[in-house]
Amino acid sequence: MSIIPKDVRMLYFVNYLKNVILYSTAFNLTKVQTISIANGDSNQWDITTLTSLLLNGDRPKTLSQAQIQELDHEDLLLKQLRDIRNKLAHHASKAIDDTEFSQLWTDITNILVAFGESDCELDKLKDDSVFEAPIQSINKENAKEATRLNTLGTQAHKDGKFSDVIALFTKATVLLGVLDRDRAVFYSNISSSRLALYEKQQNGTSSIFEIDDQRDQRYLALQDAKLACNLWPTWWKGHFRVGKVYATLNEHDKAVNSFERALALEPTKEEIRKALDESRHILSRPRTVPEQLNALQETIGINPENLRMLHSLAEATDSAVADILKGYKYEHGDVDVKQDYEQAAKYYAKAAG
Repeated sequence: MSIIPKDVRMLYFVNYLKNVILYSTAFNLTKVQTISIANGDSNQWDITTLTSLLLNGDRPKTLSQAQIQELDHEDLLLKQLRDIRNKLAHHASKAIDDTEFSQLWTDITNILVAFGESDCELDKLKDDSVFEAPIQSINKENAKEATRLNTLGTQAHKDGKFSDVIALFTKATVLLGVLDRDRAVFYSNISSSRLALYEKQQNGTSSIFEIDDQRDQRYLALQDAKLACNLWPTWWKGHFRVGKVYATLNEHDKAVNSFERALALEPTKEEIRKALDESRHILSRPRTVPEQLNALQETIGINPENLRMLHSLAEATDSAVADILKGYKYEHGDVDVKQDYEQAAKYYAKAAG
């Protein structure tokens, strides 16, 4: 047992996350993952983020051979857990039969038990009763207040007063004795209003800016949408909200996964199908410059900002290269450049001449 107090160890861990991991090229993290890590709240981390941190962290230099072998075995288990998550997240039908479920459950149980989880507790978790909606005690006064806040919030949304909507529904989410499904609806409405507020703040611009910090309305909208899913996993709209946020963040591969889940739960909803088709269409077209740079960072660890600095240096020293790069930006679209094939052709022709 460690002699270092738990709160001191946690503070050290959070500082390590903020000052080491976030600036390490070994970790290929999305902006959303980076912010959740910087917050230091592990409850917000998904399996992808957690396994990335555990698999890529530096090991002490003084480990014995036995300790190295033990860590190698744990790394293997983490990779297996990550692979199971990816298999489920990208499952073509978004559904598995009883046989596949039993096999995956056995695989996950073996991994978790190896990490110290109780197999008895996992057996209890598998009990069908766990997946039934729990019986909740209702506070009639709070339920009435939640209904009142819901009415006010709905009207405020119609009036375009999105900050008021967020405040009203946030009050509703913390009321005790309110059904989880109702709270899921409140979080879904908050998520929708945050996206509307973000679009309003952008004054209609079509440019997509990366998330800078945890105050970004898109990041907050994603957290609210995920809370809606956690409170009511079988409700289509929670997954739809998650997809809408990812689409706004230009992470259309994740948006497609969420829209497919929503459609599996509610196959007749045209708005889900429309959003799904739009994200699939965007995924099939040539990627924008920011998307290409992010892909390079994820695959080989190249920092997009460093690559942009090299581009700027090349533009300053060679006019032909500058024209080629400008043409490329117009061909694919960039943060500050709207896609325009005619302009791209002009710059390419200028470079060739």
